[in-house]
Amino acid sequence: MYKHEVTDASPLVIRNPATAEVLEEVPCGGLSQVEEAMARARAAQPAWAALPFAARAKALRRLARALRDDPGFVDTLVGESGKPSYEAEAIELFYTLELTRFYTGRTGRRALADELRHPFVFTNKRCRVVRHPRGVVAVIGPWNFPLLNNYADCVAPLLCGNAVVLKPSEHTPLTSLRVLAAWKKLGLPEGVFQVVAGRGDVGEALVERADMIFFTGSQAVGRRVAARAGERLVPVVCELGGKSAMIVLADADLPRAAHAAAWSAFAGSGQVCVRTERVLVEEAVAERFVALLAEEVAKLRQGAPALPSRGTDGSLDVGAVTFAPQVTRAQAQIADAVAKGARIVAGGEARGGPGRFFAPTVLADATLAMDVMREETFGPLLPVMRVASAEDALRIANDSTLGLMGSVWSRDEARARALARRVEAGSVLVNDVLVSYFCVEAPLGGIKASGLGVRHGPEGLRQFCRIETVVENHPLLGWLTPLLQRELTFPYKARTQRLLRRFMKLFY
Repeated sequence: MYKHEVTDASPLVIRNPATAEVLEEVPCGGLSQVEEAMARARAAQPAWAALPFAARAKALRRLARALRDDPGFVDTLVGESGKPSYEAEAIELFYTLELTRFYTGRTGRRALADELRHPFVFTNKRCRVVRHPRGVVAVIGPWNFPLLNNYADCVAPLLCGNAVVLKPSEHTPLTSLRVLAAWKKLGLPEGVFQVVAGRGDVGEALVERADMIFFTGSQAVGRRVAARAGERLVPVVCELGGKSAMIVLADADLPRAAHAAAWSAFAGSGQVCVRTERVLVEEAVAERFVALLAEEVAKLRQGAPALPSRGTDGSLDVGAVTFAPQVTRAQAQIADAVAKGARIVAGGEARGGPGRFFAPTVLADATLAMDVMREETFGPLLPVMRVASAEDALRIANDSTLGLMGSVWSRDEARARALARRVEAGSVLVNDVLVSYFCVEAPLGGIKASGLGVRHGPEGLRQFCRIETVVENHPLLGWLTPLLQRELTFPYKARTQRLLRRFMKLFY
């Protein structure tokens, strides 16, 4: 049971991790703000749910366009995250627009429409499957993607007719607050979408009160959220950590695989749950792959991103580390690995300056005895381990408590596809990395300790609805209902029982 005790009500001081500059001080919410937001959400939700699908879809498309056209929006995202403007705009904002397009179109309309099903036994009936919003959904977002895993995760529940209260990370709330400002400026329904900025007690209070929770973050907190949701018997979606394996077979296109490994491992300064966390490469090509990977990493440009003000900026590849503890975690894993025989072939240290930077680091000769091969890093560190064969790589990849994403690399795509089907992960790519996050038509989620539920696809939309089945007379065969009621219900008849016995022998 959570205790709603505000241990620190001081303002949230938001700094640019790339420059250490204070961007803004945000008032810190607490229990009273959560209760007020929940009351407003419950009052506003019925009218929002009563709107036709087309009206809700139009509202969300208007908001997406407003974010796209806001000249300072990407500045805010870059400033509080320290990521390059390319990642802020061409990944986070682009993803939000694409997800909105997909869900507000034909797929969303069909996924939420009533569905008719026709029973085999009672042909005089038909079943109407109706999807209703769950009520108020709490979305608790992480610091690594202030838009993509915060407001963008509100699109599906909002479209289903839910009200949403979003709690962004206390380290990166400015993007979410800017989305809320756009919502209000457009005159969209008050109380339907709200943001409560605060520390952990705000998230805990939301978990206690919401009708459904969508949490993205650490395993430790995710387990607590899921446990409390289970006690309350409310549904929960959790996307937690990953230890995604990249399996590189001897016949792979090694230059392309090395390039992909560098992008997957170091985009977002490695603070990406679906990133490549470990490479398993066949012995025959291991040295060549490591050399190519080191060359790719040497090309990466790292520094403090300039605020783009909607301009383009291709001068950086890797930005700052958003969350300070990730530097300490990377350093500890490097020290452990080196002590156990790993070689640093690129990076390996924090970089100076007022901002928080850690050089993209590659470790060769990794083994399963090293923490870096078993524990999630969530930072700019990539271990490479030699394996004897594809089967050896598969065994090691699956020997993990996590199962979020993975990839298999081979010039023989049929072989790679067959191996990919045996990787224990929610999403596996063949000869590519990361792009499955933009394949919004298909569900994406984790297995094992990587989470519960999915995002994307019709499945990712429908999970925010409760299901009601309405059984009604078939419009053509309903006239049989009085006859069947007389035959099948009280008083029971031996003749009817004999007929049912024949029916069972004939059809079963």
